[in-house]
Amino acid sequence: MIAHDLLDLSAPRRLHLLGIGGSGMAPFARLLRAAKHTVSGADARANGNVTELREEGVAVWTGPEAGLLPAGLDGVIHSAAIHADAPPVVKARAEGLPVLKYARALGTFAAGRETIAVAGTHGKTTTSGLLAYLLQRAGADAAHLIGGCVPQLAGAPPGGGRRLVVEACEYDRSFLHLRPRIAIVTNIEADHLDYYRDIVEITAAFRSFATQVEELLVIHEDLRETLGRAGGIRARVVTFGTGPDADLRLRRTGLHGFVAGGREYQTRLPGNHNMLNAGAVLAVARELGVSREVALRALRDFDGVGRRLQVVGRPRGVPVIDDYAHHPTEVAAGLRALREEYAPRRLWVVFQPHQYSRLRRFLPDFAQALVEADRIVIPEVFAARDAAEDLEAVSAGDLVSAVRVRGGDVIQIRDFGAIVDFVSTQARAGDVVVTMGAGDVGNVAGRLARAL
Repeated sequence: MIAHDLLDLSAPRRLHLLGIGGSGMAPFARLLRAAKHTVSGADARANGNVTELREEGVAVWTGPEAGLLPAGLDGVIHSAAIHADAPPVVKARAEGLPVLKYARALGTFAAGRETIAVAGTHGKTTTSGLLAYLLQRAGADAAHLIGGCVPQLAGAPPGGGRRLVVEACEYDRSFLHLRPRIAIVTNIEADHLDYYRDIVEITAAFRSFATQVEELLVIHEDLRETLGRAGGIRARVVTFGTGPDADLRLRRTGLHGFVAGGREYQTRLPGNHNMLNAGAVLAVARELGVSREVALRALRDFDGVGRRLQVVGRPRGVPVIDDYAHHPTEVAAGLRALREEYAPRRLWVVFQPHQYSRLRRFLPDFAQALVEADRIVIPEVFAARDAAEDLEAVSAGDLVSAVRVRGGDVIQIRDFGAIVDFVSTQARAGDVVVTMGAGDVGNVAGRLARAL
């Protein structure tokens, strides 16, 4: 009798990934392939990740064919968005195949490596991308699994190496399947409240994660009491931040400069939040013995991650920027960074709320964050994992009203094509335009750059 939640990944297997186009599943597919596994996959619809995987030689079924299972499989791995009663999952179990959630499979894969996990409500992707890039520059034999595109890592084999840099997500308590040697926790805030009850439950999950770290736990100074002194922590704790008691104290020296540990660094990434991300990476680099000179060059040369304040184009002198921000704290941090970078230019934001549940719980905070921009455009909400109660309780129009009450110059335009027409005709030379959201609003940035 086969145990359906056990899958040996220490030898090459033939694996089928359900939800392969997801931000975690797509890089995991590449990791598995680099480790000599044969990978196929399926997703409800084709997206950029699916297109790229197909170009790399991965067979991916979409649409009506997504429910099919290839013959001769050794196991099936599915994302958290795929439910246990989904037809291909039911079929795989009926055929006696091991079936694992992505998080469990990643934990199994990582168990054979020296894992460095990057966790936190915000900043995981940029921090893990920068850390993987720094280790590459240092000549370290490191693999990586990052939920975003890092162009400068394109030449690094994602599955090679005894070290593994992993972006560790808290949703569905996924990160509890990891037993990292080293971990970073950038911050803890209320999010994923479609899964967690409240901030107390979220914090408890991060505490459980912290107890599983074996040697070194790098945390923001604000988490010293929450995590650093929590019971059950085995790892040595190192803090970073701007306060006088931080083990690695950071101080900004300009738009792109900061001092850490008595040494000045330059980075191409704007904003105070990116200084903190870089500080976390420096704390780990110091513990791993990476020289200051290598760290200095890596921070100076790192171009960032796709959809994280990514400049898509500069038509007619108008920077068009795309960002993944989908939480009020992220929106506020991104807009503040752009204000610093481009002041006194007029700042446009096209913000697509991601999940009705998130908009419902954080509507006043989103409204307050958005009024940092001069012109605000709101399309329809991007629905994902939303309950009927949330769909009925809030709308994009409610966000428009909340922004307007706070004095924001806001308009709701439902259709992306109409948004492109409106912004491209209203934006002036010298303006700055940013698209924000975790849904498909990123497609607007390229269209705007072409239209302008």
